[in-house]
Amino acid sequence: MTKDTLHGTGIQKCECTAPDEQESCNCACENDSTPTTHNDKLIDFKQRSSELRKKGLLSSSVSAFEATRALAFGIMYLTGEGVVRDTARAAEFLATAAKGGISQAKHELAKLHLEGVAVPYDPDYARLLLEGASDDEYLPSTVYLAEMYLFGKNGPKDIEAALELLYVGAAKSDPAAMYYLALIYDKEAEYQNSFEAAYWYRRAAEYGHFKSQIRLASLYAMGQGVPQCPETAQAFLEVAQESLEEQDPRFLLWQGEHFVAQPETEFLAQALIQAAADMHHTPAQRVLMQRGWRR
Repeated sequence: MTKDTLHGTGIQKCECTAPDEQESCNCACENDSTPTTHNDKLIDFKQRSSELRKKGLLSSSVSAFEATRALAFGIMYLTGEGVVRDTARAAEFLATAAKGGISQAKHELAKLHLEGVAVPYDPDYARLLLEGASDDEYLPSTVYLAEMYLFGKNGPKDIEAALELLYVGAAKSDPAAMYYLALIYDKEAEYQNSFEAAYWYRRAAEYGHFKSQIRLASLYAMGQGVPQCPETAQAFLEVAQESLEEQDPRFLLWQGEHFVAQPETEFLAQALIQAAADMHHTPAQRVLMQRGWRR
């Protein structure tokens, strides 16, 4: 057996000595030789890199103390609390903590890989991190994964996978999981069920979930899944308005513009757009003026 400088091993040299060079050799080595091509020897570096990251993630070679310490530094550099914000350093510490099996570190590192901030954009690795944290019963990762499947973010849309994860979150009384369940039954054509939507919006609203309170108000205004009752709709709107100052005015305007389309929910639209305008949101102020709603 000899080594070919181009193709590697696999080229056999006959060491027999035939009395006549014209005479063909009948030894087994000639018939058994199986030449290989250099294409079989190429390394897929992207695949190898992913495999190494997975191996590093799944092997807990970091002590609990070191992992906890790394998480603290990672969050500190990620948020800029007490230090200059440095996402690159944060990612290094979070990677160490993730190897030590800390779910929060896996979650935060996954978000960085999904955003491609200070680390390569790698949705497959991010999904692996989130699945690991979710398997460890870290609820934020369970809901985050469900959101990815629900909206098709960084991967294919999969409502069944989202539902499976969301029911896990809802069983643990997570209002965001309840809200997304309601949203599926409210908006997804193949799963629409106004009664299920109303049930889950109400469950989330009981935990003070602002978006669910607004959606539930619209259902009572329209009589979808619940009896039509403008008074109840107004009551849920008033509860939601208590936390309006904490909300993004862009969301308030977006939701209000959706409610404008139906006469039954126009009063909701006016209240939400007015709240956005009170936050000095110029587009909302413009809509108020166009509709003559300016107070």
